[in-house]
This record gives sequence, C-alpha cells and structure tokens, in this order.
Amino acid sequence: MQSVGTDPWQAAHLSQRLRAEGANMVDFRTTTQNLSPAINELDTAMRSGRLAHDGNPVLAWCVRNVVGQEDRRGNLFPTKQRDGKIDAAVALLMAIGRAQASDDGAEDITAFLLNPVMG
Repeated sequence: MQSVGTDPWQAAHLSQRLRAEGANMVDFRTTTQNLSPAINELDTAMRSGRLAHDGNPVLAWCVRNVVGQEDRRGNLFPTKQRDGKIDAAVALLMAIGRAQASDDGAEDITAFLLNPVMG
C-alpha cells in the first residue's frame, strides 16, 4: 500500500490511528474539485467495460443510492438519490481520485480499476 486517502474532517480519529501504525495517510478532501474528475473517470470506466466489480452487495447498494449532482461550473459531486448510504461509493471515488493524483507519472488507472484492492 503506497498511501491511503482520507478526508481529515470526516475521519480524523481513524487517520491518527492508521498513521500511528505506519500508514502513509494523504489528505483527500471530499470536495467537488477532488471528486469531479473521479466521477468522470468512474463513469467512463463503467461505460467502456474497464471496471471489474465482484458483485459486493454493499458497494452495489451504495452506488445505487448515489447520483452525480452538477454545480454551476459543470463539475459533478456525489449526492444521495434516496434514503440510504453512499459511503462505499464515495470511498471508491476517493480511491480513484488518489490513483489519478499518484505521482508515478501514470495517467491510465485501468490496472487500479481492474484490481482496486491493494495490500
């Protein structure tokens, strides 16, 4: 594992515990600026068949509960479509956003999308 993206406002205690155990925690705030490129990449990956999904019922449920809300600048942000949780979908978007921001020079995140579990 190279790094873990975390929203410092939402997960301060967990981040502190993981840092204490040696995890490389990187701030990834759940803002429109950070999530819009990830939403676009996820949409493109789903439509092109580059996304592998093992059928995890929690992720499927969360993805069904989320829609992309467009701001006045055309950026997308995940919002709840109905009552329910969207946490796993937002975690997926954060992981995609971290993969996009990786400093290894690679812009193609196909490998990550096909095997998003790292460790």
